[in-house]
Amino acid sequence: MSLVNLPNFIACLVPSFAWTSAKLLPFSMALILLPCVFCLRVRLLLWLALPLVLMVPACLICLVTINNLPTTFLFLALFETNQTELSALKGQTLYAGALSLLLVIFYVWFVKKRVPASFRLGPLARTLVVLTLLIPALSDLIAKGPAFSVASVEQHLLATFPSSTIYSAYEALDMHSRVENRKNVTEQLAISQEPAFRDEQQRQVHMLVIGESATKSCFGLYGYDRQTTPLLENTPGLMPFRDVSCTATFTLVAVPALLTPTPTGKVLEATREASILSAYKKAGFRIYWLSSQKKHGTFDTVTSIFSGDADESVFKSGSFDLVGNGGYQGATDASLLPLVRGILKRKEPKVLFLLHTIGSHGPYPVRYSPQMERFPAEKTAAINALVRIASGTSTDPEDLQIAQNSYDNTICATDFLLANLINDLRKIQASSWVCYVSDHGENTSKSLTGKFMHGMVSRQIVEVPMLMWVSPLYEQTHAEKVAGLKSHLDTPFSAACTFHTLLDMGGISCSTFKPEWSAASPRFAPGPRMVCDSGGTLVDYDKKFSSHQAASHKPLPMAKTATLATGVPPP
Repeated sequence: MSLVNLPNFIACLVPSFAWTSAKLLPFSMALILLPCVFCLRVRLLLWLALPLVLMVPACLICLVTINNLPTTFLFLALFETNQTELSALKGQTLYAGALSLLLVIFYVWFVKKRVPASFRLGPLARTLVVLTLLIPALSDLIAKGPAFSVASVEQHLLATFPSSTIYSAYEALDMHSRVENRKNVTEQLAISQEPAFRDEQQRQVHMLVIGESATKSCFGLYGYDRQTTPLLENTPGLMPFRDVSCTATFTLVAVPALLTPTPTGKVLEATREASILSAYKKAGFRIYWLSSQKKHGTFDTVTSIFSGDADESVFKSGSFDLVGNGGYQGATDASLLPLVRGILKRKEPKVLFLLHTIGSHGPYPVRYSPQMERFPAEKTAAINALVRIASGTSTDPEDLQIAQNSYDNTICATDFLLANLINDLRKIQASSWVCYVSDHGENTSKSLTGKFMHGMVSRQIVEVPMLMWVSPLYEQTHAEKVAGLKSHLDTPFSAACTFHTLLDMGGISCSTFKPEWSAASPRFAPGPRMVCDSGGTLVDYDKKFSSHQAASHKPLPMAKTATLATGVPPP
């Protein structure tokens, strides 16, 4: 069984020793031996474990090359890799095959020669196995409740071999199937379009930008006492919605609820529903999905299913390179600008962009270039401060300050991105709109608990920025839509209204479209603001915070700023 547990042992040492991983070693060993608690003979268990032994070499190679056990991303990449790309992996494949053969020969010899056929675990050994599995869960249950206990067990299972690898393979197959089925969803979708939009002769270029972990409270645009959004504050025609709540406190659930009409928290149902992209595609738009996240990475796996609705998709941080290494390199949101500009030069008549940004997700210092640093935050020092804060070992004011500076710099980077996107669309003289909404917010240094984290229900996490800009040509042609938006800038509503609002902005209807959930409609009557927390519990945000007051209404525009620390003049 030590051989099967070898990947977990190596995971403690790669890329450097991690005590968190080491603490899982007894759990993983007990999990492997669990069948023997029920009097299964050890020799029989070893024969049944032979397929796991065959997986060990591949896991070891993954640990050496990408510093991780096989992930959903890796399996999906393999499923989607063509023959040419697969040839880049032939070295790793040969090593894994040869090592597997040697291990199997040794394993079979050892089981036959060294393990008695009738050997079973004794009472003491069975008791130790049970206690190793139960004591952590019971202590969590007593200390923090059943929800935390279940989540802790799940976390253990997803962090250890073989359960993590088996689950990742299953999840990858499920995701792959759902991506393939998205094509049928779009083909079967029936839509209608208002004549004013259907017959429009002007070029139409629309854009949805999904932010990441951006809290409204750190936007200068919303009254923050730091100048984090000077470019947007000097952007004519920008419409900031002042009282919007997220649908969930983590990306996995939040983004599907933005793109589809599925009720909050129903992630699997969302993957079977038509999206904003599906509807616009049926209306004759060319769809582009541009992401600075990984295609099948830590934050983007479920979200990227919807990229299958696009005609073209680009993931700046998630692919195999030419030598077969996993594409775990990072990309800043600014790297999406050349892609957008290149597509705009094609002069296609009807285009919808979806930009999925990495925004303000930790670690903050890697989310922006040094040129974007408006507030002092040396990269290594900021990352170290964030680690100390997250581990609970530091509440030092200097750590909190440098972490806050780094987070605020990510908002400055978002300001730069949005201002440039709007300026690019303004230049092309099209009937256009840009909508920006963050998937969820982030607790900052001002939070009493969970500083620089998300997942829980707090005001900083739930209250998100949502902005809309329309071109003069769009406002001239569809004045009633713009009037609807302007009349609802102070209306409290959930980001779940995004699907309905953006369909309405294109004059599109389908069976799941609700005009009363569109902020562009005079019939706008949004429902309760339900938020899904990291435990899957739905919370009525307004009931939880009954004393909720509308966000600060900072007048726009502010005094002009000539040239900013970003090095780019206002558009």
